[in-house]
Amino acid sequence: MQCVLRPGAVDVSARAEAPPALLGAVLAGGRSRRFGRDKAAEPVGGVPLAERAAATLAEVLPEVVFVSSRGAPKGSGRPHVADLRAPCGPLGGIEAALARAEELGLDGAFVLACDLPLVDADVVRAVVATLGDARAAAPARAGTPPCEPLCAAYRVSCLAVARSLLDGGSRAAHELFTAVDGVTVEVPAGAFLNVNTPADRERAERRLDLDRRVAHAERPRSS
Repeated sequence: MQCVLRPGAVDVSARAEAPPALLGAVLAGGRSRRFGRDKAAEPVGGVPLAERAAATLAEVLPEVVFVSSRGAPKGSGRPHVADLRAPCGPLGGIEAALARAEELGLDGAFVLACDLPLVDADVVRAVVATLGDARAAAPARAGTPPCEPLCAAYRVSCLAVARSLLDGGSRAAHELFTAVDGVTVEVPAGAFLNVNTPADRERAERRLDLDRRVAHAERPRSS
């Protein structure tokens, strides 16, 4: 089943229920083959990628952890959650995040890959607001898959499905999102520049610099 846009998903004014209690989980365990070194520690906008993702989640969610098979990023004071099995890609990270959320008695986890530095707190809020009674929610995007499953909210009910997929040899997060009939929300285009290479990091730096200049130009000037 393809990711679908849930009608009215972002109209949070019509909802009376309390927002779901989610664990913020930064996925920082990738092997960085194309980057050539641990990209989680690479700075973008003067902040290491992993810390940048954690700070974004912390604007919205009260508890944020790093999920990795290699330990927490150096210098971080945030909790670390280890993968539950041998490195199994992003899906293994989601499994670990959901297992910790279940231990904490939370409704689920919001997972954010550390190599998506242009995702901001507004995107996170939009996804959380869209979750509703669905099992998973993510931003819609152009391409395949037509959603970003590594910037997504998953309920703990997805944990058994994730385990089943992993047991069957799957490592792809989008397979979990599809299996649980995840819903999507439209967000501003351009938020999902993925930093896989040093050239991608430079692109992200230029985009952030442009955004800062635009914000400065639009700032009201005192008379």
